[in-house]
Amino acid sequence: MPVRLVPVVGTALGLVLVGVLVLGVAVDSPVLAALAGGLLGVAVLAVALDSWRRVRSLRTYLRDEIRASRAPAPPTVAAGPSESDLLGAVQLLQAQYTGRLDRMQAALDDALARAGAQADHDPR
Repeated sequence: MPVRLVPVVGTALGLVLVGVLVLGVAVDSPVLAALAGGLLGVAVLAVALDSWRRVRSLRTYLRDEIRASRAPAPPTVAAGPSESDLLGAVQLLQAQYTGRLDRMQAALDDALARAGAQADHDPR
């Protein structure tokens, strides 16, 4: 039976039992009324117990999922840098440092040349 039909069938069964219960009271038949009332009570109890079971299983499922998500992940072994990676990094740093030293030397030579030119020129 498709899941969508379960509530419809359950409601129809409940209405039939209520109708039989009312009919039993109307024709003054206590056996029919008691039987219909008992079956209706059993159906309500079965639905309540099934709901309780589903809630309990959902709680267990969620608790297990939360524990699984909090568990530490297995360590992954990452490959370390190779020798060529390290050599390339060192060469890059060396080139940057040499470039900075060259720019600093050029700026110093330029500043000394300007200071020497100003020393020869006396504005008085």
